[in-house]
Amino acid sequence: MNYWQRRQHQLNQQLEKDEVRLKKRLSSFYDTEFRKLDRQIAAYYKQYGTDHVIEYRRLLEELPLEDKRLLIEQMDVFAEKYPQYAHLMPVRESVYKLDRLEGLQYSIRMQQLEIGAVTQKEIREHLERQALRGGNAAAQAMGFGENFYSMNPDIVKQFVGAAWSNGENFSQKIWRNTEKLAGYLNTDIAQGFARGDSYEKLVRNLRQRFGKVSRKDAYRLIYTEGTYVMAEATMQPFIEDFEEYRLSTAADGKVCDLCRELAKKKFRIQDRQPGANFPPLHPWCRCTFTIEVEDWDKWIEDYENRHGNGQAEKTAGRLKDGGENAILDKTSDKEEVDVHIVGKIDKNIYKCITEDIVTDEVIITDERIQHIKERHPNDYERFYSYIPEIIENPDYIIEANKSNTAVILKEIEEQGEKFKLVLRLKVESDPVEYKNSVMTFWYIGDTTWRKSLKNKKILYKRE
Repeated sequence: MNYWQRRQHQLNQQLEKDEVRLKKRLSSFYDTEFRKLDRQIAAYYKQYGTDHVIEYRRLLEELPLEDKRLLIEQMDVFAEKYPQYAHLMPVRESVYKLDRLEGLQYSIRMQQLEIGAVTQKEIREHLERQALRGGNAAAQAMGFGENFYSMNPDIVKQFVGAAWSNGENFSQKIWRNTEKLAGYLNTDIAQGFARGDSYEKLVRNLRQRFGKVSRKDAYRLIYTEGTYVMAEATMQPFIEDFEEYRLSTAADGKVCDLCRELAKKKFRIQDRQPGANFPPLHPWCRCTFTIEVEDWDKWIEDYENRHGNGQAEKTAGRLKDGGENAILDKTSDKEEVDVHIVGKIDKNIYKCITEDIVTDEVIITDERIQHIKERHPNDYERFYSYIPEIIENPDYIIEANKSNTAVILKEIEEQGEKFKLVLRLKVESDPVEYKNSVMTFWYIGDTTWRKSLKNKKILYKRE
């Protein structure tokens, strides 16, 4: 692995860390917003329902004047806070013609617009950080210095708003997803009221919809757009002095046929096209690229003739495979991150495994991440942000086949998704360098969940 490949590996690790933090912030925000929706629906049942059921015809009555006033106030607050998105709101005058059901649906749409605005801001800031980091890393490989783009970040940030996928940029995708979810929720609510669903049943169905759709769309966008921005930003410093590149697949043991075949070919840099021959090739793609040069001696000579800055051999050494010049700066294997802190455990919960737990800190190593990617394709990429919640608040801990090891079962209620995680606990007799470590982790179905609880001894159950 040459310097540039190692540097890309480090960039991907930093990107994944930032994604975990972003997904955690958004997940917390989405949970808060659902609780607001829950309270709003509960108020409707209390005001218009009997025995936890609302007669549909009551919802077709005119929206009370006070509720109209509150809805208009909600719209005014949004317009003042986000003037750039005010055009997305419903027509203000239409509020005066609403019935009770439509009033609730309008309010839900306004809430979804607020969620879209916050998601928009968070993802934009995240992508701009990645673009600047990637561009500077590539500039450093070219010998321009590690902060080359810091004084002119717009050169890199231009990719954040690019409409590279089906004629849409990330912002347009967020608003499309926002409208889609608002439509789903409003349809679910209208149909639930028409069926005579109880408050509990309606909220349960909405929670599934709200959690799965909002998170899934946002997480896929974060991951795929992150790959695009990182790839384009890191390519920029190479455009002037190189002609060809090759796709570099993620070493996850489960490369798709498309990426595998494209990685066999070289492409002209000026002909690169995200989604066709340049990353990302598909949703959840984490491919990168390598610079291809047929004759490095000739390239060095040409580079010096053009620039005359004495950097040709050093730059070539950073980009070409093998040789004693493959790594010419201070980067070393020891500097690469091998251990990642993922959270903390409550020792009182895990004393069902052993009373001899040394620390509450939990880590995962690159080797274990690679293991998960190979054994359970896409699970780590899609769900790793859940790991802190799984280890901190397990639903069940069941008996493992090895000592000092916890097998954890956890359902993420908002999404209705279930997971199994194996955690090795550090005890006094372990070597000093050991930590509480995630050994493996994967998404499971209902059948595996039930069999695990039926066939294994339950050591802990969350109250």
